[in-house]
Order: sequence, then structure tokens, then C-alpha cells
Amino acid sequence: MSKLTDMEYTIKSNLHENELDSKYKKDNGIFYTDLELANAIVNFLKIPKTASIIDPCCGMGSFLFSLKERGYKHLFGCDFDERTVKKCKSVLNMRNIRCIDTLGNSGNKVLKQINKQRFDYVIGNPPYAAISGETELNTNSKFSSLVKESGNNLFVAALYRSFEICKDNGIISVIIPKNLLHISSYKKIRKELLKSKRLLSVIELGIHFKTVRGEQIVLTFQNCPANPENEIKFYKYNKGNIEYMSSVLQSYYKNEIIVFTGNDEVSIYDKLKSSYKQLGDVCSDYIRRGHDKSKDAITGKQIRKFGFKNRKVPDKGNQIFIQNIFSAEAGITASFAGNLKPAETVTILKMENEQLCKYILGLLHSRVCNYFLIRFEFNNSRLTIHTDAKYLNQIPIVVDNIAMEDVIEIVNRMEEVEYMSAEWFELNESLNAIVYDIYKISDEDRKYIEAEMRKISADKWYGENIHIAC
Repeated sequence: MSKLTDMEYTIKSNLHENELDSKYKKDNGIFYTDLELANAIVNFLKIPKTASIIDPCCGMGSFLFSLKERGYKHLFGCDFDERTVKKCKSVLNMRNIRCIDTLGNSGNKVLKQINKQRFDYVIGNPPYAAISGETELNTNSKFSSLVKESGNNLFVAALYRSFEICKDNGIISVIIPKNLLHISSYKKIRKELLKSKRLLSVIELGIHFKTVRGEQIVLTFQNCPANPENEIKFYKYNKGNIEYMSSVLQSYYKNEIIVFTGNDEVSIYDKLKSSYKQLGDVCSDYIRRGHDKSKDAITGKQIRKFGFKNRKVPDKGNQIFIQNIFSAEAGITASFAGNLKPAETVTILKMENEQLCKYILGLLHSRVCNYFLIRFEFNNSRLTIHTDAKYLNQIPIVVDNIAMEDVIEIVNRMEEVEYMSAEWFELNESLNAIVYDIYKISDEDRKYIEAEMRKISADKWYGENIHIAC
């Protein structure tokens, strides 16, 4: 068989993927890695030529193709789908690709079926799908329970299995959903991995797979006990290139893994996290979702920054209403709400009094608080996220009684002036200047935050390309 070009391989791989039933792919979390990304990861790993390598959920074998093209000999692939295995073997002209359910069999059983010892490298892109119904995990009860407790997803099972089939001190490098780093359902596996394994690097991919909801990362581990002095290096993927961003000691993390895009961010995070109270400490009553179903209940769509559409801001009360659906481009969208009724698409902050409400409302709209929320609580996600208590509770809050009067005065004016008028934007900039001073943000860090928020925020929130909403 003549040697395939990258283009020829890509065409054959895409053709096979497109021939698979869409429901079948969705139910089993099937989506193939493009060759450009596979090549970038292979180059990044700098794998010795003598290494034994397995892709345990290989699909059409983009990693295997990339490795074979670079002269690697000790390659092995597995996939649960018989049609895919047959096609992959034919396209790659490789015998060492087997139809084995690596997630439904123990690591020892997988190795026994392929008559191999544990591997130097385990790499690939495991499936992402919740384990239920057709995706039920058929394996021993202990392993199934562990996976269920750790997030109940196929990629979680794949991670645990990878460590079973990898040699001691070997390398595991896998493409997985970014939300493993911070959401509560993956807390158990996250804590376990940080405690027991050496995390070498995290590569930000963004929304790489257009048919998959969510963002992706590449995690690379060494299969050995965690070392407090181990440095986790952070990178970003950009059109075939993997670019260094920052590094942090593994011991820095206890639970959530924040991706720092630069070392400047670490000091800013430390200051904001350790120097001030959190919103959850300041909120006198609760932060929760609304649940009023009456026709006069306020919905998220009715809220705009510092006000409502087609409704005056109430004069009295002790509530802030926040749009529950959050986008990084807009940031927090909230209003003083008096004693209005909130619908399910609203997050409510109930405070001690009206004055504190207005003050906190001003802080929440500032670039300081939005930067903290987007970068560190939402881990720089560009997806639509909910402003639930879990995230809002952590926002750093400074209750500055001296500056409070100035903040409240600006908030009151922004409630009164024409929405997104020149005066409205002037007041907004004045508010941000005061908040930077309240948080004692240095000029250097202020410039950094401003530059980062410029990258994230829509131009209209700076008074550019304004479209006045009715």
C-alpha cells in the first residue's frame, strides 16, 4: 500500500465519521481528533522513539497515524466499535488495532487481550458522554462506583483506566472537557488526581470540537506520586501551535485548577482571594435562584445593567436581581430590585439594607469583580454560564464605608440617566476608577486587568458600536 498523505488520511477519516449515525455518535460520545491537533500534541510530548504507545479509544487513529508518520514502531490502538476498527486498520495499514472495550474491561483484562505489558505512553481523545442507558458502563461494581462518584462520564472512566494500563512513571496525555478543572461534579477525581498523580501540563483548546458542547483541554500526567515541588505548566493551542502561558506549583491547588494565562495573574488572584471578604460573607440572607411563577415576576431578560427594561427601579427594598444566564462579553447584568418578585431566570441577592444593596451593585458591575468571576471562578470559559451562588459567593468584596457614599451616588445616577448614553458611560468609568482604589489595585495590575477585560468584553460596554436596547 502506498503511503497516505495527511490530506488523504483526513478525507478517509472524515468520511467514516460522517457515515456513523448521529444519535449513535452522540450516545457514545464519538468525535474524532483532527490531524492538525494530533500532530501538535505528538510533537509537544517529545516521545522517545523506543516508547510503547497505546490509544485506548482510537477511533480512526489520528494519533496513531501521526506517530507512524514520525517513525514510531511500538504502537497499539483499541476501540469498542468493530466497524471503526476494521476501517482504521485498513486506512492505517496497521495490524495492532483491536476491537476491545477498554472502558468496560479492567486494565489487566485489556492488557491480557492484547498480550502486552503496561505502556510507556497512553494518549488519545476518549469519548465524552454521561453514563446511563445505552452508555452504561459494563465493568466490575467497584470501578463503576468509583466512576459514578467521580462524575459519571465515559471520559472519567477512560482517565482511571489509562493509569491502570500505563507503566509506573509513564505518561498519560488525553483530551478531555475543561469543566473537569472546576465544576463540583468532578470534585472527587480532581482532588484524587492532584493528591496522587503528577500533573505536568494543561493545554487550553477552547471550543475545539464544534459539535461538542463545552471547551476542551489536554491534560498530561506522569503516572507517579504527586510531588509538592512539581510545576504544572499551562499552554494554549493556536492553529497547530502550542504556546506557553504560565506555570504554578502543583501544591498551589487543593481542589479547583485555575488556568493562569500569565504569571501576573497569580499575584492578582492571590491578592483578591486572600485580602478581602467574599460576597457570601457579606450577603446577610441568601444568594439563590428565583422561583416566582406569577405573571408580574421579573425575568432575566427584563434586567439590564443598573435597571430594567420598561420598568423603573424601585425606591426601597433590600434585593439585587442578576440575570442568571451570564456571558463573558456582557459580564454581570444586575439591578437594585427593591421587593420585586423574581422568576427562575433571575439570581437574587438579599442584603442587609438598601444602602449595602446599592454599594454591592456597583462593585458587581466593576471590571475588578467581573475579571475575578470570569478568569478565576468561570476559569476563563467563553460559554454561557449561570450566575449561581457557587460562583457569586467567592467574589471578593471590600466594604469601604468611606467610599460607599460615592459608589451609591454613582449607582443612583446610572439608574436615572439614559441607558448607555454618553453620561452613562462616563459614570461607569468613574465607578471603575473608584473600585480600583477601593481594592487597592496597583497601576500595573490595573492596566493588566483593563487589557484582559478589553479582550473579553463586547465593545459596546465601552461605548463603542452602541446599540440602544429598548
